[in-house]
This record gives sequence, structure tokens and C-alpha cells, in this order.
Amino acid sequence: MRLLGLACGQQDGSAEVLLKAALTAAAREGAAVEMVRLTDLSLVTAATADAGDDAAWFCDRLLDADGVIVSSPTYTRSAPGALKLLIDRAFGPRTDVVFVREALARGEHGRAEQEHGRAEQKETRGLLGLDTAPDPRVLKPRVAGFIAVGGCPSPHWRTLTLPTLHALAFPLHMAVADQMEVPTPGGLGGIATDPAAVLRAERLGGAVARQLGLPHDEVRFLGEPGTCPMCHLDLIVLRGGRAECGTCGAAGRFVVEDGDVRVDFSPADTASSVHTLTELEEHYRELLSAAALEPDPQEIDKHAAAFRDSVPVLRPPRP
Repeated sequence: MRLLGLACGQQDGSAEVLLKAALTAAAREGAAVEMVRLTDLSLVTAATADAGDDAAWFCDRLLDADGVIVSSPTYTRSAPGALKLLIDRAFGPRTDVVFVREALARGEHGRAEQEHGRAEQKETRGLLGLDTAPDPRVLKPRVAGFIAVGGCPSPHWRTLTLPTLHALAFPLHMAVADQMEVPTPGGLGGIATDPAAVLRAERLGGAVARQLGLPHDEVRFLGEPGTCPMCHLDLIVLRGGRAECGTCGAAGRFVVEDGDVRVDFSPADTASSVHTLTELEEHYRELLSAAALEPDPQEIDKHAAAFRDSVPVLRPPRP
């Protein structure tokens, strides 16, 4: 079984130290481990369109793997923007289990196995802009583990880091086996001086490695339980008088008892979590409906023309 690590901070920094601790522990469980540094990837934006783009390369590495551990520092209460850029560039319908399943079932594309086991993909345009042949590797089970590292002891300064990491997991319907969040003592790689943090990362690596290859619903979450029973995080938002998990969308209700507030979740409520196939299928249907209502391009152009040059645009000078 192959386990991919993604280090999202400085080379030899604390996030990378804990990732290596987790991967080393996973290797002891028999997993074949390898690591990618986010800082080694060239990710294209509109301003760098002439540069090489490694998003597809990373996606291919991830699809080859049976699991992933992502370790990230915390910048301004969340993960680095480059990670969100990678998620936006590498994923989308082509790595969504429901989109790919439906595209394969409809026969819109194919990945035909040749005599020597190699695949051939047809570059045709398909369902909702799925402009590459759907890859059956998307459908295999995967297990994930997440590590959030923050430089500040106060936990509210890293509230959004783990929720951001979950955005890498749910389109592929990965089962999250464990996650952890720790402050660092400072200094490049300073977390190495915290044996409890290193041990916790090793435990996470083992939890992921031992469950590689299991079907999604058989993977056990072995971390701290958290408030939400689906993603096991504590980010709760108020929506229309009801509680909703800000990470995965599971719905619940606030309960006040003896001055304490908690959130109760029923099985029916948790079906709205993006970690369920039920919600991913509902999302697929929603987008199909939205696509059917898309205005005619000429009608869009007629109404949008007034906005195109309505405000001066500043651009930095370039050689």
C-alpha cells in the first residue's frame, strides 16, 4: 500500500518534521511512503500562465496512492494559500467520486486497459466540463490523516487550518483516520524538541497505515472525537436558527442544558455532511440542475458588457 505525504511548510520546518515522524511510523506498519513538498510545486495563476503547472502531476501522485497525510503550518489562522491553490488547481469534477462514477457509467469517456496494462484516455469534453477522461483510480478507497501546526499557543489562532485540509479529502471520498493540532515552541523544526508532539504524529501515521485499503465505512477515526460526528472538528456555524458544521456541513441543533451549550446530531442530520456519498450525490444533482438553467452566452454578454470597462484596473509593472 502506498502512502503519500504532503508537507505544506518550510523545508525541515515543524510541519515537515511531524509529517516525517508520521510517515516513518507508517513505514514500520508496512506502507510504502513518499513525500511531496508544496514549496516544490509550480502552480499556475492568471499572472503566471506561462510557467509550468505541477497540479496535474500532484493529482496523478495522489491517485496512485492509497492514502495521504497532509501536514501544514498555520498562517493567519489557516493553512497557506498555496495549499488552497493546489486544491483548486488539481481537483474539481475530475477527482469527484460521483462525477467520475457517473461519467464512467454513462460511457461518456473510457479508460481502456491495453494488453500490457497501460491506459488510454480520450481527450473529449464531457459532463459539466469534465474535459479529461475520467480516471477509475478516483474510485478506489483512500485514507487520510491531517496535521495542523501553529506557532501560537492559543488554539483560536489556528481554528481554520484543519478545516482547510479537509477540502482535499472529501471530493475523493477519503476516510479520515486521524487528525491532530499542536502549537510549536518556535525555531525551524522546533517541534522536534517536543516528544509528545512527535509521538502523537507517529500515532497518526500508524492509524492511517493500518487502515489503508479498507472501504470508506470500515475506517475508524482514532483521533479526538470533536463536536461533529462526521469530521470530528469543532467549527460550528449558526444557519437559520440551526447548528451546522462549518467544515463538512452536517446539520444539528443547539441544546442548552444547565447553562451549558452542546450540539446534537441525528443520523438524518449528518447526511448533509460532504463526507457522505449522499451529500456528494446531492451536490452532483444540484450542479446538473444549475447547468440546465445557465443563460444563453449571448444573453450573458449583453448584460455583462456594461461592467467590463466600468472600473479602472491596476496592474503591477512587468518587464
